[in-house]
This record gives sequence, structure tokens and C-alpha cells, in this order.
Amino acid sequence: MRPKILCPLLPIGLMIGLHLSCSNSGRENRSGDGFEPRFVITDSLVIDYLGRLAILDIQSDRSEYLMFDHQRKEMVRVDSNGQILLAKNLTGDTRDGYGSYFISAHYHGSEEVIILTNKKLFRYDLNLQLIQSGELPFSFFTNTVYGGHVNDLSGGILFTNSFPEYPSREMLEQEVFLTQLPFLTVYDLEQDTILSRQYIPASSQMLKNSGQYREMAPFSIRNDATIYLLFSYSPEIYRYTFPDLELQDTIQLNPGDAYVQIDPASPKAEPFDRFFKELGASSFVHLSRSNGYLMTAYQGAAPQKEVDALPRNVVGGEAFSALQKEYKIPYYQLIKEGRKVWEAHLDIDFRYKGGRLFADRNLHLPRVETELDQVIFYFYEIQ
Repeated sequence: MRPKILCPLLPIGLMIGLHLSCSNSGRENRSGDGFEPRFVITDSLVIDYLGRLAILDIQSDRSEYLMFDHQRKEMVRVDSNGQILLAKNLTGDTRDGYGSYFISAHYHGSEEVIILTNKKLFRYDLNLQLIQSGELPFSFFTNTVYGGHVNDLSGGILFTNSFPEYPSREMLEQEVFLTQLPFLTVYDLEQDTILSRQYIPASSQMLKNSGQYREMAPFSIRNDATIYLLFSYSPEIYRYTFPDLELQDTIQLNPGDAYVQIDPASPKAEPFDRFFKELGASSFVHLSRSNGYLMTAYQGAAPQKEVDALPRNVVGGEAFSALQKEYKIPYYQLIKEGRKVWEAHLDIDFRYKGGRLFADRNLHLPRVETELDQVIFYFYEIQ
């Protein structure tokens, strides 16, 4: 039996400000001007559902949400009242299937869903029946799947991070590989035309410190004829024209003491080396926009002495996981008019899809770990 509606989309309007004064080093407000933002809950979406759902995209009129159940491998359409409209498994070699995994999924207009795999585009109607599929003129340059941040699709125009041509193993193993190709790409789906390509900025940390990095796809936010890019391992936001991808400005993020710049892995390093480097360093994990603010988030870093003490033949063991839990926590930054105005740790995992900022918990209430037969999303504005 399909899950059914539990309660509708609720306007909450909680005007509760956050006044943070954490004593832990690196967790306090680093803006220096006393500014304290308010994270205001404007709506919530409650779905009667036993399991976990991730939002992949939101219709522009907010009438519908495209979600994914990782355990069941189902695409799930949910309306604005929390009613499940359709749930369908599209994996495998079936008539409507996209294969074993997807990179991202998006609404395309009001009547279609687009699913992108590494080399193909699948076009579906709202019943998730395949209309057509075809090869893309590139493959995606990302290590994040099932709705990651590599693709930004709006109005039939896709921004992505891609291989113009699939590189050879020899090219991938070169420390200067990231300077070789214009990975940043703008693609017109309807015309099947690449509108522009651009190289990763020479001022980024990945090019200043050449080597191998786990994730090279930038987070992106489009705003009319502008697109903002944030790379995981470089503490600045790049502002480009769109769709031409001409660099206009760089916003320095100046993260606080909790931030530790990562060193790249050598192409000849041991297989687990990059995991230990990430544990002992920071990476940016979020970019969003609300009420004129840009918001970023980076993860803290475990002390190098404690990382070095870990056994090198195990990733994800008890000691490794304990360091992750204690130190790999999010530090959020707010940027207004090109300047950082606030930074602090918040115990919440904000997401951003379809132009909306949301999370799976109410930031203004104590965290409670309980198993529920419902999925709840809270939508926020920054004030």
C-alpha cells in the first residue's frame, strides 16, 4: 500500500532568531560586527512514509517535489500537500530504466522529468514513462551520484562540470590534469548544443596545489545572467556571466580557525590516502541563496595528530568514524554584497534544491533521534 497524506503543507512562520555563543574554538561568530541572522521556518512538508526520502528537485511553482528513496531505488513524486502521486523504480535494463545509477534528476517544464546518467539523457512524462533517451556530447566530471550538485538545469539550459572528451588513464594521473581541459560547461538540451566552456580558475587552490582531489564539480547558483560557483576545496566564490562563463569577480570567504586547507593526493598515493587527507582537512559542502544572502558551509577537520594515529589499512572503522562525528561538522557563512558578514557552527544539514533552502529538522527545537513513519522537511528563509 502506498503511503498517504498525513498533514498538508503548513505555514509556520517561526520568527525565532539564533543567538550563538559557542565556547568551542572555531565555532563562534567570526564576523566581528555583532550581526546575528535569523533562520525562519516558512513552511513544512509532512509525508506519511516509512523510509527516507531525498529531494532532487522542486517545480518552479512549488506544486510538486521530485524525491528519491535510496533504499528502494524509487523515484517519488509528491504534491504540495504531502500526497504521494507516484513511486516507481526505474533501475535496471527495462523499457523505462536508466540503468544502475543516475547523476541527477530534474523537472523539465511542467510535464516532464529529466534523468541524467554519466553519458545519457532520459526524458520521462510525469507518469515516469520513458519518452526518449539519447547520448550526451560529454560525460560528467563528478564523484557524487543520486542527486549531487554537479548539474544545474533550468529553462532547458544545463550548467555542469564535464569531460569534453574522456581522458586517458595517463592524462588522469598527471598532477597538472586539472589545467588541461575546460571542464565548466553550459549545454542547451533542446538544441543539443554546447553554448560555452571554461577552465577552472587559475586562482583556485586546486590549480595552485596540483594533484588529485575527490570532487571537482562546483556548487552553483544561477541568478538571471549571473552564475556563482563554489569549489569544494577552495575558499572563494567565483561570479561568472551566464551562459557565456566570463569571470567577473571573486568573493573571498576567509573561513575561521576551524578551516584547514586540504593537500591533494598524489596520483601514485596509496588507495586510502585521500580519505585520510579529507578527514584531516576541510571541504565546502553547501552553497545557497536566500533574501539577498549567499550561504556557504564547510566541514571542520580532525587534528592531524589524531589522523596520523589511525591504522592506514582501514577506512570507516570505529576510530575513524569517531573522529568524523566529532570534527566533520558544518560551519556556515553568510555573504552579503560580496562580504562575509557571519560565520558559525550550526547543528543542521541544510540542503538547497529548486531555489529553496530546507532541512529535515527544526533548528529551533532540540535534536531528537527517533524512528518515525513520516518524512518531514522544513523550509527556511534567512533574515
